[in-house]
Amino acid sequence: MTIQMLAGSLLVLFVPGLAWTYALFDKEIDLIERIALSIGLSLVMVPLSLFFLFNLLGIRINFENSVYMILLLTLAALFVVIFRRYNIVRSKNK
Repeated sequence: MTIQMLAGSLLVLFVPGLAWTYALFDKEIDLIERIALSIGLSLVMVPLSLFFLFNLLGIRINFENSVYMILLLTLAALFVVIFRRYNIVRSKNK
């Protein structure tokens, strides 16, 4: 039970924001700022995305939909990171 709570807390309160800090700030900020921004971004993005699901799309908020939305937020940020780094490497090779 404790491990599930820890894993769930990290998934909701830290991971999406961490992915977005790498997408938005790359290497411009230090570790403490990245951790603080990760928590703040996660606290804002997760409820707003669930609000968007329920009010605008009419999708019920349940455990499964919440996990899918958090994964979608995280994967979107990782896609941005990969795309930006690919463009940087590609521009250096020209």
